[in-house]
Parts: sequence; C-alpha cells; structure tokens
Amino acid sequence: MGVPFVYPLFLVLLLALTIVGAVRAAHSTRPLGTWIALAAWFAATVFMTVRPGSGEGVRVNLIPFVVDGPGSAFDAFRNFFVFVPFGLLLAVVGWRILAVLGAALAVSLAIEITQYVTNWGRTADVNDLITNVAGAALGWFVAWVIRHATSRRRTTVLAPGTS
Repeated sequence: MGVPFVYPLFLVLLLALTIVGAVRAAHSTRPLGTWIALAAWFAATVFMTVRPGSGEGVRVNLIPFVVDGPGSAFDAFRNFFVFVPFGLLLAVVGWRILAVLGAALAVSLAIEITQYVTNWGRTADVNDLITNVAGAALGWFVAWVIRHATSRRRTTVLAPGTS
C-alpha cells in the first residue's frame, strides 16, 4: 500500500541525515541545523510508521526476540537503522546517552501505541522498541567516536610547542 518511491526516498533521507550528523559531530557546528535535521527525521519517521499498512492478523507482539520469518528479520534490521540518525543527531546537540535512550524509547513507544490504537494494518511490536533504542544507541556511539577522534586529532595538531 502506498507510493512506490516513498521507501527509497525515506532511505535517502536517513542516509543524508546520518551524514549530516557525522559531519556536525566532527566539526562542532551551531545546533540550529542539527535541530532542523532532527525535525526532518521525526516528521519522516512518523509519516513512515503511522500511515496505513497492508498487514492483517496479529496487531500486537509482546514477546521479545520472536522473528517469524525473513520479513520480520528485515523489519528488525530496518527499524534498527531508522533510529541511528536520531541517536547521532541528539549526541551532536549534546545529549547524554541515557537521555538519548529515554527519548528513543519514548518516541518508539508512542509510535507502537499509535500503530496499535489506530488499527491501520500495522503491528505494534516489542521488538521494534528494542531495535529502535539499540539503533539510537549506535548513533550516539558513532557521534561519540567521531567527536573523540576529531578532538584528539585537533589536540595533536594544535599542541603547544609544535609548529
């Protein structure tokens, strides 16, 4: 159900936001652009996750780590990577890891509750909560690594007594 170009467009947006976050993490730029990128991520993610789907049958899964076929495994993989830019961008604006994990859990929970309550052919799944929070954690960690690597490089380059 839906327009065929929506998924590739969403993928391109996620990749662009990940790149923006990585560049901003390396260069410590002003946060307004990062907040705009976060707003774009949020709007696109809400659009993709709460619009009507084509699913029928089970509307809720409360059993963690149950994967009922390759479709579910791919869905888990996709959910993981959807939240990587979220964690990365929140790290860039200075959020600590526990705040990022809490925000990812809150956003994921809101999405899953909306999917369940609206009954638009989507399944509310505890696995989505797990993979979304894990993806945000990876994004935060990527930003942390980039920041530490670039700050170490700047410190080495700008160390006193070197020319």
